[in-house]
Amino acid sequence: MKLIKITLIILSFLLLFNLKANDLVGYQNRPEVIEFIDMMHRKHGLDKGVLSNLFSEVNFQEKVIRIMNRQPEATMSWSKYKAMMVTQDRINSGKAFINNFKVDLKRAEDIYGVPAEIIASIIGIETKYGKVTGNIRVLDSLSTLSFDYPRRAKFFKIQLEEFLLLAEEEDLDASKVKGSIAGAMGYGQFMPDSYRNYAVDFDFDGKRDILDNPVDAIGSVANFLNQKGKWEPNTKIVIKAELIGERPNLKSAFTPYVMVSNLESLGLKPVLKVQGRIKVVPIELENQEGYEYWLGLRNYQSLSRYNRSKLYVMAVYEFSESLAEFF
Repeated sequence: MKLIKITLIILSFLLLFNLKANDLVGYQNRPEVIEFIDMMHRKHGLDKGVLSNLFSEVNFQEKVIRIMNRQPEATMSWSKYKAMMVTQDRINSGKAFINNFKVDLKRAEDIYGVPAEIIASIIGIETKYGKVTGNIRVLDSLSTLSFDYPRRAKFFKIQLEEFLLLAEEEDLDASKVKGSIAGAMGYGQFMPDSYRNYAVDFDFDGKRDILDNPVDAIGSVANFLNQKGKWEPNTKIVIKAELIGERPNLKSAFTPYVMVSNLESLGLKPVLKVQGRIKVVPIELENQEGYEYWLGLRNYQSLSRYNRSKLYVMAVYEFSESLAEFF
């Protein structure tokens, strides 16, 4: 045990030393960054000198890696997560947001088929309606995760590539845009690829601005769920279920995989009458009394395209139920 502790201390020291050494070298001089710059030039025609100067301003963000390793969706119970996300303060803010943008929310619902309360719920859960959009430079967070976070470096290098293209296309100053620790931006916390692919100019002012424009954010969230999420209008997200047997051993999934007619084999039964041929995702959530059970339908999977966490999806659903009365 003592040997293991010593080994862990040495490994931690070496990792810290390596990160500090890389920070001293400067991102623009690191071989993997130079390779990335060359790729951006070959593939997209971006100026190598401009990119090198941009990366010379990058600062390694230790807290980005620290926070990425302890996301609340992976560590909290449902009851604690819900209490954190669905608060009276957030509901009050949601009511005010809806009062200000009800016409835009309903217009987005009419165009994209996504309920207005779901759109409002996501923006409220993500950023408290633009109050908490992130205070870390996206360039810093994405560079840190691309070159100093091996576990997900491939994904974040793609996002860094998308961010630099986004800045070029939307005339953004890449050295100034701020976002979350993962590089998500604006009212709806879009990653760079989602910004490029799904953001819309919903107020017709000639610019897709989800950083500072709540109307564009409303349309963009709805478009994302419609296009990437394949949202099914006028259908439910989840149905409550009850346990009729032993606690089941459920697999982690977002795509409906078991027919309602086969739920009894898992010891579950929907509380509402549902056609037996419909496929659902059985969901187990830990609460203060023990566990509660739900059945996710096709739109449960749609919401998971925003964040692949059952706690997140259920928080969006629960919060939307609280907001529905304001429409």
